[in-house]
Amino acid sequence: MEEPEEQTIFSRSEWNELSEKLCLSPRQSQVASLLMLGLSDKQISARMDISHHTLRTYLDRMFEKLSVGDRCELIVHIFREFRAGCNSGCP
Repeated sequence: MEEPEEQTIFSRSEWNELSEKLCLSPRQSQVASLLMLGLSDKQISARMDISHHTLRTYLDRMFEKLSVGDRCELIVHIFREFRAGCNSGCP
């Protein structure tokens, strides 16, 4: 039996464009996309096959890069950037 495709918030092209705009590395982009799905640190670590410490390093570097304090602010920042892109690109 085939596994159902995981739900996503953004299309692949939207996410690629947004990740590039935010200057996220491929692994940071993967962490952020899993956060957007509501996964816990433990679930993300398991999904990416990395230690909790490594995950925290990715998160801390994203927080610093994007000037946010925590995962909630990170998610809000991502949505703001997406919305800003929509507003500037729409007629």
